[in-house]
Amino acid sequence: MIRPLPRPSRTRRSGSALVLVLIVVAILSTLVASLAFEARLEAQYARYLTNRDRAAQLAQSGVEIAKMLMARSGGAAAPGGQTDDEDRWHDAAERLKLGQSLVGLVEPVGGSGYVILDIEPEPGRLNVNLLTREDWETILGNAGVPEEYFDYIVDPVLDWMDDDDASNPKGAETEDYYSLLDPPYEAKNGPFDTVRELLLVKGFPEALLTGGVFDPALVRGDTEVKSSDLSFNRFTETNDLVIAGIEGMLTTYGDGKVNIQSAPYDVLRTLPEVDDILARAILEERDAVDENGDPNPFKSADDLFSRIDGLDPAIASRITVASSFFRVTSTGRAGNVERRIWGVAYADGNQLRFLRWVEEP
Repeated sequence: MIRPLPRPSRTRRSGSALVLVLIVVAILSTLVASLAFEARLEAQYARYLTNRDRAAQLAQSGVEIAKMLMARSGGAAAPGGQTDDEDRWHDAAERLKLGQSLVGLVEPVGGSGYVILDIEPEPGRLNVNLLTREDWETILGNAGVPEEYFDYIVDPVLDWMDDDDASNPKGAETEDYYSLLDPPYEAKNGPFDTVRELLLVKGFPEALLTGGVFDPALVRGDTEVKSSDLSFNRFTETNDLVIAGIEGMLTTYGDGKVNIQSAPYDVLRTLPEVDDILARAILEERDAVDENGDPNPFKSADDLFSRIDGLDPAIASRITVASSFFRVTSTGRAGNVERRIWGVAYADGNQLRFLRWVEEP
């Protein structure tokens, strides 16, 4: 007699269905989580793009504020006939009128964003095209470059700018150096257009602009010389010589005179016979106030000499208290996103005419 096959139990069928349901639920949960994650990423990216655009607009607004302040410092009247006490821009414009730097001006915009604005007289820096060999040696010495490497840096820089094809002893010209590189290029035989053009010059190290480890092999062009050969180093655990960056001291604008109203400590230290004590005395005195509590910066070179004892008379021909070139740096911030615009402008009456314009990503 043929017996019928046993039917699957209801319990077994229910268990299989439950497993199938759980698998489907798990797949759907994964899909939902993935979609939610992608949605969050898209929302964050959209918010970032919105903030980025807003930050760029705020940076542009900062440039317009700079134009307004420069116009005000040149004599433009306050809007609406406001008095000095009523005008919230008065103090900032007054600093610029007196030849001082305006650093860290913060202007809130729209509750969630703000502008950070710096306006600095460009002659607070040294014009790289007008530096003499003696100037370069002072700068390199203050930066911490060993004296035996001065000529390896200065000779090529002077060769790059002069209009002849004769090399200084440790210098370089197109025929004997730059034409042999891969790829080759020519010596400028003219003034630098930007400070970072210095990096095209033979042996000029990035570390000298930005600060970092000094590499004699790079400066001398001698691959057998290593940083560890500097036995007198005592600045890092690896015995490397760390030098200070000089990029912030240099410019390609102006007549070469140093604006003592805005020059930082490092630039003041390059003036003849100005040591640490004199440089700090200048910084302190120019930021002092008079008996009425008003700003009292130097009014002239004679005013500087009358207020600071011990200055070398040779400084008089090297300094100024005025400026026609200004560096404007405007940073817009929206949320946690920043955009920055900076440029160098010429003050033409009450107007700013930008000669260089850089929008940083």
